[in-house]
Amino acid sequence: MMKKIDIKIKTKKGFSLLPTVLITGIIVAEVGIALTFVMYLANSASFGARLSQEVFFGARSGTSDALIKIIRDKNYSSTGYNLTVGRATVNVVVEQNTPSQNSATITTTATVLNRQKKLRAIVSIDSETGEVTLFSLEEI
Repeated sequence: MMKKIDIKIKTKKGFSLLPTVLITGIIVAEVGIALTFVMYLANSASFGARLSQEVFFGARSGTSDALIKIIRDKNYSSTGYNLTVGRATVNVVVEQNTPSQNSATITTTATVLNRQKKLRAIVSIDSETGEVTLFSLEEI
């Protein structure tokens, strides 16, 4: 009679192990899915920040290029030209302001994938010495 009692106790212990293993497995799977989702969101945010920096420096490079062209030719003006800086496509427009002001406005628009950034720089040109000075640079 003792043997029958021992067998019943052993089967009950084995039966309670199955739900415990299943519940533990489900919890581990849910934690894994949650971690995967959090890692995806962190990666997306990091990629967006990198794109923003890339498009900003593309626009800044366009401004520097136009500044060099103005230094070489004080009356330089352009309705728009394009350059490629890394993955950024940059459109640069240079407008000479009235001769009495001796200044020029540089507007650059850079695009990388779905990000776009626009910068406007105003440079003053000294009519006597020909010195070109960056007066202001702002994001539009």
